[in-house]
Amino acid sequence: MAAKLERAWRPSGVVSLLTDFGLVDPYVGVMHGVILAGAPRARVVDLTHGVPAQDIAVAAFYLERSWKYFPGGSVHLAVVDPGVGSDRRILAVSHDGHIFLAPDNGLLTAFYADATWVRSLDIERFSLAERSRTFHGRDVFAPTAARLVEGLDPRELGPVCDDPELRPTGGPRRISERALEAHVLLADRFGNLVTDLRAVDLEGGASQWVARVGERRIPILATYSDARAGELIALVDSFGCVELAVVKGSAARRLALSPGAKVRFERT
Repeated sequence: MAAKLERAWRPSGVVSLLTDFGLVDPYVGVMHGVILAGAPRARVVDLTHGVPAQDIAVAAFYLERSWKYFPGGSVHLAVVDPGVGSDRRILAVSHDGHIFLAPDNGLLTAFYADATWVRSLDIERFSLAERSRTFHGRDVFAPTAARLVEGLDPRELGPVCDDPELRPTGGPRRISERALEAHVLLADRFGNLVTDLRAVDLEGGASQWVARVGERRIPILATYSDARAGELIALVDSFGCVELAVVKGSAARRLALSPGAKVRFERT
């Protein structure tokens, strides 16, 4: 990690929450309560609680594409934590005036290279007095966020960590001069299949490429309205990733592709 100029911490009061908790159980609401009890002026934003259970890759995808839309001085809690209760660390990352807190399971990999610092949280110091082994979102992450909102110097969170766990980032693979192999990352609630191929990966522009799934040749269009209802298309989504979609339908149902499935893209 390259050394970056340290900024003075100026908390905005904004705390974003990203978890795999869902909204049926009270876990998310309790985290809100702990944050507000410790920092009444905090503004808590639910980024998403719909991450598939224990899916670190999807959590990372959502966070990497969302944080920049928050004001500087925001605290981002990403609690997708299959190792909760073990001796796994919790990391704090200072990046571009934001503080990120997540388990040391690779979720924050994209932020390490340009981080001002990465620290291993002093869990004993910043947790609630009675800490469970299975709900660190409530007992560690939430009270730590409250302390940061109230002006705690983030450098006090714990010692510098030089060996954070890294997550393989994958990405498209070039298989010929005019072809790339990408992978399905997730299906969103509309049934669109989001891939790890970005628009910037498509030399000459997206319109010069097509997707292939089996015998299907799928054009990359600019918008859903460029095709008729029921047509299978590809397009660049609002985060700059290429997705497969069915106009007024579900590509996930039509193609039956699971996360990790390969999708070939060819330049025409």
